[in-house]
Formats: sequence, C-alpha cells, structure tokens
Amino acid sequence: MTSEQLLVRNRGQYRGTNTRQLSAREVGRFNDLNPEEPMTVWSVHSGDDIPEMCRIPQLEVPTQLPLSLRIKAPSQPSPSYSSVDKILRWAEAVNYSMCEVDIVVGRSLIKKLCQTPYNRRQGWKVNLYRYNNTLYLESADKPYVSWPGNERYADWGKVFEDVMRTGGRRTSGYACEDLDVRMPRLVQLGSLKLLTNSSIGCQLPGDHQDVLENYVEFKTAISETDKQRVNFKKFKSRNIWAHCAPIGIDTVYIGYRTEEGDLKEIQKFTMKDLEEIGTNEWKPECMLSFLEELLCWVQDKTCNGMTYSLTYDGQVFNDPVMRLVAWEQNDLVRIVKASFPEE
Repeated sequence: MTSEQLLVRNRGQYRGTNTRQLSAREVGRFNDLNPEEPMTVWSVHSGDDIPEMCRIPQLEVPTQLPLSLRIKAPSQPSPSYSSVDKILRWAEAVNYSMCEVDIVVGRSLIKKLCQTPYNRRQGWKVNLYRYNNTLYLESADKPYVSWPGNERYADWGKVFEDVMRTGGRRTSGYACEDLDVRMPRLVQLGSLKLLTNSSIGCQLPGDHQDVLENYVEFKTAISETDKQRVNFKKFKSRNIWAHCAPIGIDTVYIGYRTEEGDLKEIQKFTMKDLEEIGTNEWKPECMLSFLEELLCWVQDKTCNGMTYSLTYDGQVFNDPVMRLVAWEQNDLVRIVKASFPEE
C-alpha cells in the first residue's frame, strides 16, 4: 500500500507561523452534566441573559497557604465520548454550522501534535476521515494509563481547581455548582479554521466581559529541587503553553505543591511569561509552524469520503517521517455520519 510521507525537519527550520497568526473565538457553550436540558445560544455582546447552567465561576485565589490537596475529589461523571464525538455534539447543541470548518480536532491532540519537533522519540497514530471537505482527526493511540499510585496527582489537580474557585474553602465531597461548562472553539491558524473543544474552569473576577480572553486554566507542579525547576523550564512550561495558547487561553494559575500533596504557593502566568521562561528551550513559532504545515499537508493529500491513518514512528536517528496511508473505515466514519443523518 503506497503512502505519502512528510519529513519532520529540525526545530530551527520552523519559523513561519507566530502567535500573531493565531486567534480563537467562542462559538457557544453548554453544560453536559444536564444533557436533557435545552441548550441556549446567545451573544456575549448582545446583553442576553446567561443561562444559570452555563454560568462560569469567578476566580477566588486563596490567601491562606499551605493547603492540603489530599481531599477526595468529587464524583462528577461526564459522558464518555471520543474527542470528535464531543466536538460534534457540542456544535450541534449550540446550532453551529460546519460549513466554515476546515479541520475538527480535539484539544489534547492539538497539544500532542504541535510538540512533535520537541518530542521526536514519542510516536503517535491518528485516524482521519474527510467528509464534505472537512477533515476529522481522532487519536488512535491507546488511552494513557498512569503508573499505580499516580492517580492521586490527577485527583489533586481537580481539587486544586475547586480550591481556586472557592478561595480555599473546599471541603471533602464538595463540588462547585455549574462547573462543567463546555465550549466549542474556532481556532484560526494561518489559513486554517480548526474546530476544537474545551471545558471552562473559571474566569477572572471584576468587571470583565464574559469572553474568551478572561478564562483561566489551572495546573499543579512541583518545584522543590533544582532538577524539578529545570524540568519546569524545559518541559512543563512548554506542555502548558501547548495546552492553552492554541485554543485562546492566555492565563494559567500554577499551584506549586509537595510530593505529599500540600499546596505551598500559587503563581499566575500569561502565555508570554511561559514563553520567556522557556526562551532557551522551546519556541512557540516552531510548534505553530509545524502544526500548520502538518495540517495543510494532510488537507492537501486527502480526498472526500476517504479514511486514512497518519503515523509517526518516533524515530530519532533515522529520518523522522510521518506516513499517511489510505485506511479501512472505522468508528470515526460512524461518528461523523451520525451527526449528519440528512445527508
């Protein structure tokens, strides 16, 4: 079976796309913890009332530290869908038309793909399906399974989110109301329009408009040793940037904790701050240029009605290439076609 190949070039050769060529906007939101409720669409500039189920909590940074994150995270079950399924469901819920969308791709996959020039040893596989000139991308990698005992770190991350929404008043079993707010976002990357997905954790307080630029992200990190501080500069800052900047999030609050789960310090960073921290380790232009080149390439090499497999083997000593091969139909086809039954 013949395949198309794209070479992953050296990092310094990706200089074309910079952050000024990147923008994102909200195209609606809803709460999927109440999937039977009618979804309401409104303009953030029209003065329409915001439905209670879609109200976004404001930031309340705690002043009393340290705090323990070793609290059982609340159970907030959410429907388990593929990323493409989520995006299409959310877009349908807010009556968003797909006619202006070039590519549908989940937030986590964007984060993984754009860091490929820096993670050359980490291979990945993506399923693609092109339907009505829109290209749908879904990760074909096995779900990540953490090391035994490391699940607590994810739980502590969820607790930290609630700590930041309540000013540290969180107690065991408590969960903020109206938190599971979901948003489809349209990202403009060069000439490409990407529809992606995200939850909204919190927004900045005060007289801010309820718009994308005022939403914030929460992360935890450890910074107790020289090695951990170096790792933050080289890896963590890049990973956070790739998770936030491409979808329009400009502000992240990082809670520095101990290995035992005690929150010691909270720092606010903008994406520009993270770029300066990693200035000698990574470049946003490299990640955005690579992502745009990759997505333009697969858009050019694919045809309507066809499914494909896109594979990167993670070879570092040989020429690192991605291979695009026509593939058999899979669940991605079923998911996409189920969203357009009239066609």
